[in-house]
Amino acid sequence: MYKLVAIDMDETLLNDDAEISPKNVSVLKKAIKDGVKVVLNTGRSYLSVQENLKTLGIYQTKDQYVVSFNGGAIVENKDLKVVHVEGLTFDIVKQLFDISLRYYPESCIHVYTLDELYMWNVNQDEKDYLQPRGVEWTELQEPNIDFLEDTPITKIIINVNDMDKRLAFNEIARKEIGDKFKTTYSSGRYIEFNNISTDKGTGMLKLAEMLGIKPEETIAIGDNSNDLPMIEAAGVGVAVRNANEQVLSKADYICKRDNNHDAVAEAVDKFVYNKID
Repeated sequence: MYKLVAIDMDETLLNDDAEISPKNVSVLKKAIKDGVKVVLNTGRSYLSVQENLKTLGIYQTKDQYVVSFNGGAIVENKDLKVVHVEGLTFDIVKQLFDISLRYYPESCIHVYTLDELYMWNVNQDEKDYLQPRGVEWTELQEPNIDFLEDTPITKIIINVNDMDKRLAFNEIARKEIGDKFKTTYSSGRYIEFNNISTDKGTGMLKLAEMLGIKPEETIAIGDNSNDLPMIEAAGVGVAVRNANEQVLSKADYICKRDNNHDAVAEAVDKFVYNKID
């Protein structure tokens, strides 16, 4: 019996209009009613998924959780209680910020604290992508984050739309800073940096341990490389049909459907309820 389902948001649970389909809502609500922990496991802040939690009926609900910032924080839905945090040091974040300014000055930079998102160089493309997903931010008026020196930072991400440039950014960062962080890629537009011991997989397993759930009793559903750690760590790792090639090659199961056609419902029906499509 699978007891926990960890689900990526963008391009997985959400369709291209940033909505959860009625079929996905229906199946997930049934699973929740039947005692399965439905856990949104996102690279974004837990604050950005509150409307999605309302849709699923677990908003402000005790003993229900969100894993956010690629595993950087685990938050109980009731009263937004932070139960676990693993962030980046300010020194590493500042170095990554400065590397972006030097090598990719046209890029938008996101710096996440537990309850705030600060962004530099916000362009219209970023606004169009983030606003439908419920993301709110404070726009920096100058390219400087020194005011965050004493504030815990959960992650930093850079919008670089070309994959070759994202890979080059990672090489530059590791050459200048060393292997002091974890790198992932998401949504075909971001390079993301987290604490070296943190990812969606460690976050999912940490929460499962807290809840007394075994790793083999978990399901993880995703589409992009930042979902790989949870897909590989779960009892069953599921790729939606629109997942990238790396995820498709590692998943235990590939959905027949994509994020626009109820892929999450397909996976939950198959593995939680043993329904054959």
